[in-house]
Amino acid sequence: MERFGPLLVVFFAILLNIIGAVLLKTMASRPDLSLWLLIGGVVLVAAVNILRFLVWGLAHKKYPLSKTYPLSSLFFPMILIVSYFYGEEIRSGQILGGAIVTIGVFWIAWIREVESDVEAGSAEKQ
Repeated sequence: MERFGPLLVVFFAILLNIIGAVLLKTMASRPDLSLWLLIGGVVLVAAVNILRFLVWGLAHKKYPLSKTYPLSSLFFPMILIVSYFYGEEIRSGQILGGAIVTIGVFWIAWIREVESDVEAGSAEKQ
């Protein structure tokens, strides 16, 4: 569980970020929204972002920045997927960029784990 802990916490923070983005996009695309629904939506978006702030605080308290911040870039490929469901045109360059970001993030996380395992193995031999 400890190995995937940073990924789970950051993924939850990203999910909250996407929920906030979807709420804002939905409100912005409905010009006929009543004032009370608009105020309720703004309050909801603020609550989601406060929760996201708290989750990031937990991530920073518990895990190294060198692990959590690279994982936060998973937001970009995920928001690309959300954009697709909003009917936006997704170009091959965007898909390629999202794939490169995702591969790069997992590469950073994997390299760090391999280095930690090698260091632990070296320490056991001594």
